[in-house]
Amino acid sequence: MAIVEAASCGLKVVSTKVGGIPEVLPDDLIILTEPTVPSLMSGLEQAIKDIKEDNFVCPYACNKRIERYYNWQNISSRTEVVYKTVSREGVKTLREILSDHLQSGVWPYLLVVLLAHFILKFYEYWVPRKDIDLAIDYNHKSKLKKDN
Repeated sequence: MAIVEAASCGLKVVSTKVGGIPEVLPDDLIILTEPTVPSLMSGLEQAIKDIKEDNFVCPYACNKRIERYYNWQNISSRTEVVYKTVSREGVKTLREILSDHLQSGVWPYLLVVLLAHFILKFYEYWVPRKDIDLAIDYNHKSKLKKDN
């Protein structure tokens, strides 16, 4: 949230390309770097250079753009797209999950993922997956049609 607030004030934003950060702001309102000290330094130097050369977006214009991006209608639509995309993805193997975390550059996450995996396997021993009831899909559109 801090980077959105900073951008809405017209400040130059420098952040790392981790998690959902790249999706938060458009490219012209943020300088994205790798999660390393040299890369962050380079991003900060670029931001300072841009400001010195008057290469930045007007703070008032930034505020208006952020206001358009972050209204509830827009946020709910974007959230729905994310959920639909995730629901269409297949289940990843443990190897794929570990590979994804290794590519992120933050290798301690591998330990967390492995620990979580083994804890889940431990619990699955007592409550096997086959014994858990699945939630049925709820079609809210057909429910709305019946109510009208």
